Amino acid sequence: MPASAAERLFAELKKGQAPAAILLLGDDSYWRQLCRQKLTESLVPEAAREWALGRLSAARTGVAEVVGRAQMRPMLAPRQLLFVEDAGAWEQGSDDSLKENLALLAAYLENPAPFTVLVLEAAKLDQRTRLSKLLNQHALVVDLGASATDPAPMALQMARELGVEMEPAAAAALAEASGGNAARVANEVEKLACYVAPGGRITARDVRDLVVAEGAAEVWELAGLLASGKRGGAIELVDELLRKGDSAPQLVGALAWMFRKLVEASELPPGTNSWQAARRLGMRPDSAGTAIEHARRIPRAQLRQSLVALAEADDCLKSAGADDRAIMVFLVAQLSRLGAGRGEKGTG
Repeated sequence: MPASAAERLFAELKKGQAPAAILLLGDDSYWRQLCRQKLTESLVPEAAREWALGRLSAARTGVAEVVGRAQMRPMLAPRQLLFVEDAGAWEQGSDDSLKENLALLAAYLENPAPFTVLVLEAAKLDQRTRLSKLLNQHALVVDLGASATDPAPMALQMARELGVEMEPAAAAALAEASGGNAARVANEVEKLACYVAPGGRITARDVRDLVVAEGAAEVWELAGLLASGKRGGAIELVDELLRKGDSAPQLVGALAWMFRKLVEASELPPGTNSWQAARRLGMRPDSAGTAIEHARRIPRAQLRQSLVALAEADDCLKSAGADDRAIMVFLVAQLSRLGAGRGEKGTG
């Protein structure tokens, strides 16, 4: 499975490389905090963090002040790290103020201070705006959207950092139970690590016994409705999940994780049983069997088209003023159309 955007950033930091400007885009609190931590540990010595770390808010701080801070050489440190949250606030205001802000930011990004790494953070940015286009041109964009990360490898790594071992099957079960939500996976790994104690081993049974699956069954049900082309039932279920408090980005992330598993299931040899599939897919046998069943109802090429549709929905949800329900209804229409009346076996 390809590395997430965050993992690619971590790999660059290990090489000692740091871009002058970074955009952390997405609302996943775990991955954003992990990026902050990795950037800080990699770029600023602990003794210098009192002087060389800055946290600002674009909602309260103008571009001119941020640029001025970035151009000011840090005291007692060769490099400084500036985090600016709510970068989307700079898109607001009058057209004249927006032009002025963009001009100031563009001038800085074209000639950034060599001793500053500027990290802008935004839960959403409308990809059509001038600010977004400017940052895409001059900054390293790290997409931390729900569909951009796979929490199972993260769970294994986190368990190691907490001094315990975790079975791969346990990490897969936890990713499934959390619906792909990295922040919830992180919380559950901490609880499981306390349960097994330092030096212990987290098993798949521990996950089944101690972690309550939130939404996983519903998302599998939604995948089944989509695979069958049952658009009306799928829209009703989406409305129910949104009313219960699930966010549209979370649903898209969970569906993206699930459809990636369906693509993997479609590539298994004919005759693969659920236990064999479980080992190959990193899932519980019952879920692996469900994945095989759904994957056989949608041709492989159309499963890949589904991933494209999910990525486009994820982008739309990041747009300012996005109508989450309308985007989800359109997505359901696309996915159910791909699933309707498409034969019994996926072919590529």
